[in-house]
Amino acid sequence: MTNPYYYLDMIRQLDIKPGSLVVVTADLTRLALTGLRIGAGFSTDHFIDTIKQCLGKGGTLVIPSFNFNLQNGEHYDPVNTLPITGALAVAALKRPEFVRTRHPLHSFLAWGEHAEALAALDNRSSFDAGSPFAFFREHQGLMLLIDTTITDAFTFVHHVEEMEGVRYRRYRRIWLDVGEENGRQGDGETWRQGEGEKGRKEVVLYAKKAGWTMDLGGLEKLLFEKNAAKKIIYKRVNFTLVDLDASYPVIQDDIRHNGARNLARFSPDLYLREKAKAALGVFGIHTLADKISHDPGLL
Repeated sequence: MTNPYYYLDMIRQLDIKPGSLVVVTADLTRLALTGLRIGAGFSTDHFIDTIKQCLGKGGTLVIPSFNFNLQNGEHYDPVNTLPITGALAVAALKRPEFVRTRHPLHSFLAWGEHAEALAALDNRSSFDAGSPFAFFREHQGLMLLIDTTITDAFTFVHHVEEMEGVRYRRYRRIWLDVGEENGRQGDGETWRQGEGEKGRKEVVLYAKKAGWTMDLGGLEKLLFEKNAAKKIIYKRVNFTLVDLDASYPVIQDDIRHNGARNLARFSPDLYLREKAKAALGVFGIHTLADKISHDPGLL
């Protein structure tokens, strides 16, 4: 049996105003263990309900539902392909009031005021000016990181990288077999966007070049110093809230005037390893790390 007041008290500590657009990225492990430890229990669905309740009318809840590990020729179905971004996304996918945005590699599940507008976006590149990431900034969105960090999970930085055309990334085309696109919106009502999408579809990923890796430790410090992010600890669980509009110029300034040194770094050793893996891949030889790597082409 779960105690709903446990969730309410937790979310209210964050001082998120009703009517806000909030993107939630979460590792629920510690949250669930804490609930069990204090006798409050834990339910992913009840947790989602509490966030919706706190956002209220006019609010928008967005949950990343990424499948960035898809490769050329693989199949993607927006209704049935489970996201690889954790239990929160899997739970939201099963709920009728959430809709899924269109991009196969970096989709989002959305509920609320802006859900329909987000679902209508048809960006070809994951992070371009027509993507959900741009929409979040335009609508003063917040990113809530639960028991994870800016260093590990702040995907918004890739949007700024693409807008600025950083030297360490380039576009990579990926062709996918996309199933018919059906969605769900508003109290279980079914909807269909035109005739939906079916067949072969090209998407674009702004992927890192060989030898480059993300290192956001410096950026994390900057965002706290500039008051673009704040952190609280509630019952041993870390919560970080990032103002996306305020964070954009901080990231932009580092790219333009600091060579993106607080975002990415080049490693000669990594360059040699990646080139060797690419050569082996030509002959169909892949390492275990290749098969289970996190966010290939980005991190």
